[in-house]
Amino acid sequence: MKLYHLITSMSVLAITTLTSCGSSSSSTDNCLIFGEVPGIYADYQAQREKIEDSAKKSESGYKQASARLDELKEQYRAKIEEAGKKLDGQPIEIVPGEDFTIVSPLSLSFKEFANGVNSVFNVNGEVEAAKDVAIEVTESWLRSHNIEYLYVPLLIVGYDEQGEEVTKDRIGCFKGFTVVDGKVVLPSGTKAELQTVAINNKYDDYIKVKTIKLALDTSKM
Repeated sequence: MKLYHLITSMSVLAITTLTSCGSSSSSTDNCLIFGEVPGIYADYQAQREKIEDSAKKSESGYKQASARLDELKEQYRAKIEEAGKKLDGQPIEIVPGEDFTIVSPLSLSFKEFANGVNSVFNVNGEVEAAKDVAIEVTESWLRSHNIEYLYVPLLIVGYDEQGEEVTKDRIGCFKGFTVVDGKVVLPSGTKAELQTVAINNKYDDYIKVKTIKLALDTSKM
């Protein structure tokens, strides 16, 4: 009987915390890329962990926690979608670089939930190569790859206050490469094919972002 009252008290506590979490510091921290979304994810994870901890006490506690987790997920999906829709049309402030020209400001618009509370956003805007961008590759790599079918991911990279990289997400790709003097070259003026971006599980890292840049992901070349 004492165990039942303990589990019930935990559920009441979770509900109380949930209704007040909109004013918590984490959910109001804005990320330069995803706005309020990472903070809301962090709140969700904290509440989820509390409920899961209470469930470890007994099998009946687990059954009650399972229903509570479903309710929690639905409530936070609504919060995340609402925050995600606020990003629609809001330009992302990106530090200008030598390799890319932002023809039309980049922004995100909420698309869907891929799994659970994991959200996916459309990437809007227009980016093109500002000059011929050369990528160093080995001769063996060139022999084993058909440049006609090559695509290289375009990344949006976040840096903290100290200039250290803290986030890195794919937002599209470039195609149309050529080979010049043994190097793979992205011709000037080539437009990026912008796609979608899904926020990853490192929610707190997004809140640390102070500057944003674009980069090619050449790690597999």
